[in-house]
Amino acid sequence: MQRIPLGVADDDRLAVVRTRDGALVALDPTTGVVRWRQGRGLRPCAITSDAVVAVRMDALTRPAVVVLDAADGREVWSAEVPGSSGAIPAAPDDPTTFSLDCAVDGEQILLRWALRSGYGGGAAPSREILEEHDLKAGGVVRVDLRSRSLQPVTDTGADPPSAAERHTRSAAPDPVPALAADVVDHGRLGPLRVELATPAATGAVVLRGVDPSEDAVKWEVVLDEQAERRPPRLRP
Repeated sequence: MQRIPLGVADDDRLAVVRTRDGALVALDPTTGVVRWRQGRGLRPCAITSDAVVAVRMDALTRPAVVVLDAADGREVWSAEVPGSSGAIPAAPDDPTTFSLDCAVDGEQILLRWALRSGYGGGAAPSREILEEHDLKAGGVVRVDLRSRSLQPVTDTGADPPSAAERHTRSAAPDPVPALAADVVDHGRLGPLRVELATPAATGAVVLRGVDPSEDAVKWEVVLDEQAERRPPRLRP
């Protein structure tokens, strides 16, 4: 299993990435052909021979593990993450508040997650307000696909690696490629470079498969028709 921008891939068999609202997009890594789009509020975690494992993050409910059929994306089963709490607002797109890491071992997935919520106001808060809003949650669970169950695992105490740390650990010691100005993240998948980009001409969020030897785009998939525009931060 390999990690690519916004998702994971199983060599050249299947890649699954997420859109801004958490829909999962499954595609052929060699051609870019989209096989299915399913779900909402999901973050892809792992791919096995016949399943896609994701985590559903919803501010109104507890975090849940969701298992989808790899062939068509239909939800097979889901279960709340043991020991999680719905009291912390979900922020799956913010790596400073939410981190997720998965390891595949046959029909079992070891899933480690951490979630933190802090003060989000504009004015400088008091110590009491900071402590009141400083909420943390996290843990490790073993997902058994065969028995369709989740079992808590004793935590080692270390935080899951961030996306940048995982990229650093798995990246080959190749020179940093010259990327186009619209590329915001990239990774490797077999012989292709996978780029996450926001072309200024369209304002969309796209995923590209690029042949680095020719610097030629082999395929491109639109994930979101328009990139999310965040309002400027208010000054205190």
